[in-house]
Amino acid sequence: MDVKETVKETAFKLGMDLCGIAGVDRFGESPQGRHPCEILPGCKSVIVVGVRLLDGAVQVNFRAFEDGRRDLKGIYGTYGYSMLPNFELTYACYGIAQFIERTTGACATPCSTGPMTNGVQLSLRHAAVAAGLGELGWHGLVMTPEFGPRNRFGVILTTLELEPDPLYDGKPLCSPACGICTSVCPTGALSKYGEGEHYVASPGGKRMEYCRIDWNKCQMATLALTKELGGREDYVTTPEPTSKDILEAQACMPVYEGGLQHHTSHNCGKCLSYCPAGNWGEKFKKTGISRGAMAGKKG
Repeated sequence: MDVKETVKETAFKLGMDLCGIAGVDRFGESPQGRHPCEILPGCKSVIVVGVRLLDGAVQVNFRAFEDGRRDLKGIYGTYGYSMLPNFELTYACYGIAQFIERTTGACATPCSTGPMTNGVQLSLRHAAVAAGLGELGWHGLVMTPEFGPRNRFGVILTTLELEPDPLYDGKPLCSPACGICTSVCPTGALSKYGEGEHYVASPGGKRMEYCRIDWNKCQMATLALTKELGGREDYVTTPEPTSKDILEAQACMPVYEGGLQHHTSHNCGKCLSYCPAGNWGEKFKKTGISRGAMAGKKG
């Protein structure tokens, strides 16, 4: 077994569902300070690992949006968003980096894996695409053929030179005719496909267009900054909030004594939950776990 196969086998043994490898030549579009070689001088390979989100954690969103069970959102926050998936990725990235340094002598740098860690070294989304794991959907999430957008990713940079995997070239995973992510967004943070401001990116030469999300509107939903969105109070009173509005609202929100997060859990996730990619119908619609995107349009 060669080193590349052993690295991937190590990733899978550590609980990862996906593993892809990109060369640093695929990061030519990286903004200043975000190129792999600016983080690890002499970096030759970028290893990207991915973990699927539990169907059982995602389905909690359907209970919240379709059945009014906002009290269950903590399950998604813990097991589907900020905590366990990122802990699992953190441990796996560390284990892979240890394996590389112990067995090859090359340097390996695990990068931060989400909101439970500090700093942003590079774009995990673009790295996942560059490593051949999938493509970006209109909602800006990485979509894989196996799981749609219901994945989280981690990155290990290394001076070890590994053969890169080919870019994803299968059936398009995001359809221009879909529009579900736009229609279910409770604050209108996503524009319709192809409309409004949007990004064009070509990680590794794979050209993709995706929405320029209005992050202030997105945060209104994820942080539940109004009663309609699941909050205790209307911390924001305008449908077009500015960054200042969001910061002032967060300062007014209570800090809870219990739990590691010290704030309410992730309160949205509709675009991820209702995206039809990744065998969504067979997992949720046809089993009766969800009544569908339109049932979850409000709430």
